[in-house]
This record gives sequence, structure tokens and C-alpha cells, in this order.
Amino acid sequence: MITQDFTLPKYNWHVKVYYAVTTYWTSRIINELENIGCDGIELRRAYENLRRGDLNTGLTYSNLNMGETVMVISLTSSSPQFLNSWLHEMRHLSRHIERAFKINPYGEEAAYLAGEIGQRMFPVAKRFVCEYCRKRLM
Repeated sequence: MITQDFTLPKYNWHVKVYYAVTTYWTSRIINELENIGCDGIELRRAYENLRRGDLNTGLTYSNLNMGETVMVISLTSSSPQFLNSWLHEMRHLSRHIERAFKINPYGEEAAYLAGEIGQRMFPVAKRFVCEYCRKRLM
């Protein structure tokens, strides 16, 4: 597993990303989710998702009041599948921020936000987009 922390300064939003997650990391991630206020059915759903250990899955939970997000991308079966999971989870993150700041999801600000998220994640995520690099990480 590889972790990444970054902040989106314009929104004072902190993101913790877990890449290549296996069931081994369930307790650590559940603890992190609890720390940002995830509870009840959402926490139970996250726990069940993480414990199954399925390939090509992920989750993104955000506390809109705290400006905190935990994102998880599981192990993936291929580089294209990683890209699919990465884009899927990034979309959840951008939508959470759009909701918190009442940003029009069809406007320019939302498009710039999505681009900034991608740029922040790219230094780590690029290792999973290349099939040769991805296999060397596993």
C-alpha cells in the first residue's frame, strides 16, 4: 500500500489517499475514516468493502464540514482498470467539494477543481497507470 496526503489550498481541503489497498489495511483505514467523522451505515459499508478485498474497487468519504477526505483505491487487475478506479474516486472527491462550496458541477470552476485534484494525485498515481511500473509495485 502507498499513501498520499495533499491539500487543495483554495478550499482548505485535506485529502488522504490509500493506493493498492488489501484487506491487511482495513483497521488502519477504518480508524482514519472514524477520525474524520464517518460512522453508522457508511462506516459499516466501508468496512465490508475493505474486508472483501475485491480487486478494482474503491471508496471516497468526505466530511464536508471539516474539509477532510479519505480515498481508497484497491489493488487493480490492470493499468486501464486502475485508471478507471482513479477517475471514479476523483469524481466523488470533486463532487463532494463542489457540494460543500456550492460550485456548479457543469461550470469552469468544477473543471479546474477536477484538474487540480488530478495534478495533486499524479505524482503517485502515475506509477499505477504504466503496466510495467504497476507490476513492479506489487
